[in-house]
Amino acid sequence: MFNNTKYSDATILIHNVTLPVHKPVICIQSAYFEKAFQEAFVEGSSGVLTFNDGSGAAHWRVFEYLYTGDYSDDLSNDFEDDPPLLKDPRVYALADMFFLEDLKALSTAKLQLKLQDLWTSDSFPECVREIYASTPNSDRAMRSAVVEVARVHVRELGKKAIFKDLIREGGDFAVEYFESITFPAPLGVSKPFSTPNGFGTWS
Repeated sequence: MFNNTKYSDATILIHNVTLPVHKPVICIQSAYFEKAFQEAFVEGSSGVLTFNDGSGAAHWRVFEYLYTGDYSDDLSNDFEDDPPLLKDPRVYALADMFFLEDLKALSTAKLQLKLQDLWTSDSFPECVREIYASTPNSDRAMRSAVVEVARVHVRELGKKAIFKDLIREGGDFAVEYFESITFPAPLGVSKPFSTPNGFGTWS
């Protein structure tokens, strides 16, 4: 039913791209959309919700998840896609806004899997910045994911100028990173990470 006009009773506009939706599908999963589509709201009376800010690709992935329980790394539409290490943090931020806790867990797991290979990428510092800018201090999942991978690869990252620049900026990440390497987990205890199919441990 995703992106299908059959039986559609509402429309989502994402950066002027039209996505037909079905209220029984999205409202039952998200209190945000249930409230937005109530007749007392302007959006509800028109049957149209418009999203012009933020990542269009991330919004599309959120609605794909609402219909399928997952979202694709590659898009099948005309949106300009986000960089690999920014896809999941941007989905996570929207999941938080839309009160989708399971999607927050899924996007965190997807990022953790990517970081096993892409922590060497020059975009890793930008990933950290994005996560810390888009999440409050009380929301630990994404923050813990990047702190942990930085802790595991402390020697290699410490040689990279762009990572040193990130540390020089200070802020919450620098503090939490320092704490993670100063007070590591006991020897022989691996910190777990979640995956879409269960849990693993950093090596």
